[in-house]
Amino acid sequence: MKCTIHSDHGSIMIIPRENNLVRLYIQIASSTDKDWNPRKQASTEEVQASAKRILSPYYIEWERVEWYSVYPIGQGIAEKYTLDHRVFMGGDCCHTHSPKAGQGMNTAFLDAQNLAWKIHHVESSFAHPSILQTYESERKLVAESLLAFDAKYAALFSQRQPSAGEVGAAAQQNPHSPDSEPNEFIETFKSSCEFTSGYGVAYSPNIYNWSPSHPTQSSLFLTAPDGGTTLRPGRILPPATVTRVADANTVHLEQEIPLNGSFRIYLFCGAPNLTSRAIADLATHLTNNRTSFFRAFARPDLDSVSYHERHNPHSRLFTFCSVFAAPRPSLEIATLLPEVLARYASHVYADDVWDPRVQEQKMDVEALGAAHLKMGLSPARGGVVVVRPDG
Repeated sequence: MKCTIHSDHGSIMIIPRENNLVRLYIQIASSTDKDWNPRKQASTEEVQASAKRILSPYYIEWERVEWYSVYPIGQGIAEKYTLDHRVFMGGDCCHTHSPKAGQGMNTAFLDAQNLAWKIHHVESSFAHPSILQTYESERKLVAESLLAFDAKYAALFSQRQPSAGEVGAAAQQNPHSPDSEPNEFIETFKSSCEFTSGYGVAYSPNIYNWSPSHPTQSSLFLTAPDGGTTLRPGRILPPATVTRVADANTVHLEQEIPLNGSFRIYLFCGAPNLTSRAIADLATHLTNNRTSFFRAFARPDLDSVSYHERHNPHSRLFTFCSVFAAPRPSLEIATLLPEVLARYASHVYADDVWDPRVQEQKMDVEALGAAHLKMGLSPARGGVVVVRPDG
């Protein structure tokens, strides 16, 4: 189990690895030391000695050292992420920080993910090359937030923590105080869990993240301020557990469509008896309206698409998912959905999995509509949620 150990002599982070290996992040100096040198080097034996001092009176022995390195903790960020929007950078060459919160690879993955689908859309003629400008504006803001968190977290990591004896003595001197004072190190990590998990990443308004100042407006758009939804454009889709109608498997809705560069269009269909007409009207508009996105971005090889194509039978630009707030046994895809939506049979779901985190559902004996409620949508009337290829 990953853990962090603090003592009067410094701190160690312990991370179990594969093949019975263990990674140790060992503090060998502090910026508060009188002889502080950010370029200080140390041999393997000196690093091991530091670990033994930190863990004393407990001990540690090494069978072998697979690899080691000495480096100073610091934060840095590139001035630009791109050169003329033709050459792009991502990952460690854009932002450097301590490894303590495990954000290096996570942030690099999200950089690549953000850029990849935009290049795909430009090269596929789905979008104008100007969309590539959103890569730097979105990802650099995330990196700046990461570096601010990392600077605080790394400083707390290296600070000496009060011992159990000191905490107990303080409590005896002031019996009216709480038994234990909040630990700033732990509280900082807990308060940042949403961000460090990647779920809390939030992009500012732009052409892809709708806002009241966006050029596209409609009275049908649902927003958080008017209570129509709890979702915020620019954030990842909340996790939700549903039942796949085709095979009755319980699945995570947000993981059902692979990251293949397609927009994900979730039709939260509510109660079938209330929304069947609206679903039929939507299907008619998609297939009959010459200006609909469905026809504008249709695959050129539409007639030869395999029957087994689950995600993109009509277009490389989008995938449809239909979610009904009804028990799975009551749903029959062929009768509930028009042909164009029934083609996505592998992406038809029953919102019938009970979720204790959804307060409004706790009195619902049939456990219907948890996913709808997580999106801030009515389990009866539903709504449409359009999700970016990286969200």
